[in-house]
Amino acid sequence: MQNCMGCHTATGGGIAGKVPPLAHSLGYFERVPGGREYVMRVPGASNSALSDQQLADVLNWLLMTMNREALPPDFKPYTAAEIAEHRRPAFADVAPRRAALVREMQRRGIREVAPVY
Repeated sequence: MQNCMGCHTATGGGIAGKVPPLAHSLGYFERVPGGREYVMRVPGASNSALSDQQLADVLNWLLMTMNREALPPDFKPYTAAEIAEHRRPAFADVAPRRAALVREMQRRGIREVAPVY
């Protein structure tokens, strides 16, 4: 709540036209190549003051509570070691990366994630 709701709102719904939702969409990124890294390297996550363990805990909580239906069957929770290895540098080109991942989702038949926010 302290680290994400300012932009993504308390419900994880995001802000239309400005901030993408986390609820019921973040888990689909785990289904495409590059999606897992994307989740760790968006600037809000990558540059947050959270420790690697705290970021892993927050991502796992978001995925397991607001995105369980979207996760692939073989989902593995994030670890502090994985976060430490991959969270930096933050992506400077977030919107085009997200768009490419969403196109890949759509190619695979995943339509639940909007191409733009």
